[in-house]
Amino acid sequence: MQKLVNVNGSWLAASVIAVGIGIFLLTADVVNINDTEKVSPPSRDSQENTVIPVVQASHFEQSPVNRTLTLYGTTETDRTVTVSAELAARVINISAERGQLMAAGDEIIRLREGSLKAQLKSAEARVRQAEQDYQSALMLQKKKHIADNQITQLEASLAEALSQKEQLQTHWDNTLIKAPVSGILNKRYVEVGDFIDKGKPVAEILDLDPLVVHVDVPQNHINYFTSGQKAVVQFLGGATSKATIRFIDRQADPSTRTFSVELTIPNPDMKIPAGLSVEADLLMEAVMALEISPAWLALSEEGEPGIKWVTMDNRVEFTPVDVVKSESDRLWVTGIPEQARVITRGQGFVRSGDQVDVINPDVALVAGE
Repeated sequence: MQKLVNVNGSWLAASVIAVGIGIFLLTADVVNINDTEKVSPPSRDSQENTVIPVVQASHFEQSPVNRTLTLYGTTETDRTVTVSAELAARVINISAERGQLMAAGDEIIRLREGSLKAQLKSAEARVRQAEQDYQSALMLQKKKHIADNQITQLEASLAEALSQKEQLQTHWDNTLIKAPVSGILNKRYVEVGDFIDKGKPVAEILDLDPLVVHVDVPQNHINYFTSGQKAVVQFLGGATSKATIRFIDRQADPSTRTFSVELTIPNPDMKIPAGLSVEADLLMEAVMALEISPAWLALSEEGEPGIKWVTMDNRVEFTPVDVVKSESDRLWVTGIPEQARVITRGQGFVRSGDQVDVINPDVALVAGE
């Protein structure tokens, strides 16, 4: 028989005869190893045909999963209220500290009342006097003892007295600056002893219930969502919270062609602050999907992600997939045949069309797998 023997970089075509344990060289021709027209090394395909790869593959049931559009946003206040003074006066007491949770109507700052209390008592007395004069005049009018124009004058006097009283009552009420809404006292701009002018900001209150998140939805997805639809918001630490779509902008941003969607998150104790980066999952239609590990994904020659699976006759197939939903350690994909056995180990060593041996997932593969 003939064999190829490498001698100093050249292939030696030799005819040999085996006798017992000896080998006798009969003929020999020197062949240049680089001369591909004369001799070619053994092909890879011929070697591969002699070894059938071993993989692990299992069948997994598909289940209905909502398609999820994942977007990123930041938590915001539902409203930020700046509380201002409505009376020029000096601060004599502060009843709330920064960071304090306040209910609507809680006192924040008290201003010096000056002579307002005395002025208010005087105005109340004038109102009582004007009321008595007016009622007396009405009785006299019935007896024709007073002219009608006098009734009109007394009625005007009563109205003026009431107006002055109401004005002084308002000033008196404004000596107490109260929280107009429930929220967190985020800032306080004055201290005891400061003299503040009318209209000067004295505090800032953050209304954090509900907490608001704005996300930008691409125009090709906006029709999937409506007000009242549910969503899930995930914070950086991994905690999640349910959310609701409260508002969908009806005009797209001309530069990005996206629509602003406003989500609300319940925050009754107002412990979740504004300004946090979040990941919002907006739920769309439900489809049948397969839950897999990201490690099972493979790429086609065109770079398209997909799954390698095994047919009934143990041949490898590759199917591109569509990712419906994703998390850090798992994916939900569509496009895989219902009865497919997904290759869970060894997919990196086989190609579409390869014949394989499938072993039980509980059996370990050879080293290197």
